[in-house]
Amino acid sequence: MNIKYLLTCVVIVILSPWLMAQDTGDSTALITVGADTVTVDSDEIIEIETDTLENRPGTAALYSAALPGLGQAYNKKYWKIPILYGGGLVIGYFIGYNHRLYKQYRDGLIALIDQDDRTEPFDPRLGQNDYQRAVDYWRRNRDLLMIGAVVLYVAAIVDAHVDAHLELFTVEDDISLNLEPSFDTTAMQTNLFGVSLKLRF
Repeated sequence: MNIKYLLTCVVIVILSPWLMAQDTGDSTALITVGADTVTVDSDEIIEIETDTLENRPGTAALYSAALPGLGQAYNKKYWKIPILYGGGLVIGYFIGYNHRLYKQYRDGLIALIDQDDRTEPFDPRLGQNDYQRAVDYWRRNRDLLMIGAVVLYVAAIVDAHVDAHLELFTVEDDISLNLEPSFDTTAMQTNLFGVSLKLRF
């Protein structure tokens, strides 16, 4: 690595706090936040809330992807965590239940058609078609439940992301829904009169 390049990087790192906030010689200071430079009174105490890890939708989604429920805890929506894990436990239980029955009927089908006298199906009253239908049924149920588990996992990520987005919105008192007359001109230079419904927020 070029030694001049390394020294330049070190100097920039050392001088960066000085470059970020400079004294202009009076009672004001220049503060750079991202791409914006703001002039503030240096006698005042200013609290700048940065959007690095707090209230950031991407962070909430990442937390939820790493551990389901962590994004909801990050958004302080703790009541959603038991619902999420309760749904996951129910889906997990039925995945295991359907998989056990699938294996049972699959092994019975194999024992029925393998022409080996040492193996017997667990229910000799059932025929090959009965076993095949049961195998298909329980396998389909298991696979659909696995898809449901993936959907629940993705829904938890989306929920954390949307919740973090909604934290950035405020509902003001001046929201209004008004019915107003409208006037417009078409491409054929025809005047159109009507009524419009306008939502102001």
